[in-house]
Amino acid sequence: MHAAIHSLIRNGELYDGTGSAPFRGDLRIANGMITEIGPRLASKGEPVIDADERIVAPGLIDLHVHVFSGVGLYSIEPFEAGLRTGVTTMLDTGTAGALTYPNFERFVIRQAAEEIHALLNISMIGCIQGHPDFPPYMGDLNDGRHADVPSAVACIRQYPERIVGTKVRLTSGLANGEEKNERAGFEGVLGAAEETERPCMVHHIASRIPIETVLRSLRAGDTYTHLYHPREDHGFDQRGAPLDAMWEARERGVLFDVGHGVGAFAWRVAEPACQQFGFWPDSISTDLHRFNLHGPVYDMPTTMSKFLYLGMPLEKVIRASTSVPATAMRLQERLGTLRTGYQADVVLLKREKGNFPLLDVEGQIRHATERLIPTMVCKRGIWSQCAGTP
Repeated sequence: MHAAIHSLIRNGELYDGTGSAPFRGDLRIANGMITEIGPRLASKGEPVIDADERIVAPGLIDLHVHVFSGVGLYSIEPFEAGLRTGVTTMLDTGTAGALTYPNFERFVIRQAAEEIHALLNISMIGCIQGHPDFPPYMGDLNDGRHADVPSAVACIRQYPERIVGTKVRLTSGLANGEEKNERAGFEGVLGAAEETERPCMVHHIASRIPIETVLRSLRAGDTYTHLYHPREDHGFDQRGAPLDAMWEARERGVLFDVGHGVGAFAWRVAEPACQQFGFWPDSISTDLHRFNLHGPVYDMPTTMSKFLYLGMPLEKVIRASTSVPATAMRLQERLGTLRTGYQADVVLLKREKGNFPLLDVEGQIRHATERLIPTMVCKRGIWSQCAGTP
């Protein structure tokens, strides 16, 4: 890692994160902030980063990770999902609940080089168990009493800086097969979100609660994740077309997130949804955890490359990986776009040509002709090298 707080990025292809067309130019960083953007900026003696043949974009923001390392089955170390892959900011989605969050903030969030925010699991115990290969198979809502709204609200009010909202996992197997437990979690997450005036994220896969019920209850700014999962209760009909409830929720301002994971991105769902019916994701995220880090997810740029393959324009892919997640986390006033006065979180990406296999959660492969490779990353003005290809 290089401790250069002042630097000049020269001659890059700038994608500002808004979804606008790119432009060639320079970007100056001073005191950890973006201070100037324009063509052919004059050097002030600071270190120069040559970005020729590189994409210059806001630092990537992964809206769905599990990085409460050392606790439970799922979590990885923040660095495994972070700067080495071009990700400068990440959102841990419900690994911690009210009983465990204080230690998450103290021992993981505050120690990481990356900026970590959290969605508090409505379950007091959080997302620490619930993998079918690791008996006993018990999840967040194995007991409906774990969905305790007063505890969640008190925790959010005690740690308001890093907890940006709440999360629930609605899967029957994670609720002891009982709909009442899922209902307790769903009603609880909505109640806590209302009481704290913060957004919530809902995981809904193989649930006893109908998807229409879930979508009609979500508010503007809330997030439905695992958008292209292959289970029967996804949001698409037999032709691959989005259900009416999906369009209606999007119209109301509900955000749709990828949340790739080990079981939530299938080519057979994503291809018709995107290519035939235009239901693209609002945000691209990995759901990185122990069971998908070494495939099929790997990292954020690999996940972004899957949407390039599907035909999403690069400026929209970058927007879905920067400014949209920043807005979902209510951090859009300082993160997610290349703009003067914003935090100097920047990534340099290479658009590599070739033949690259891209794997989904069902073992299906698509061969892409290009992929995104992170080469350098800057967090608050401090540069470091990325790890490159997985």
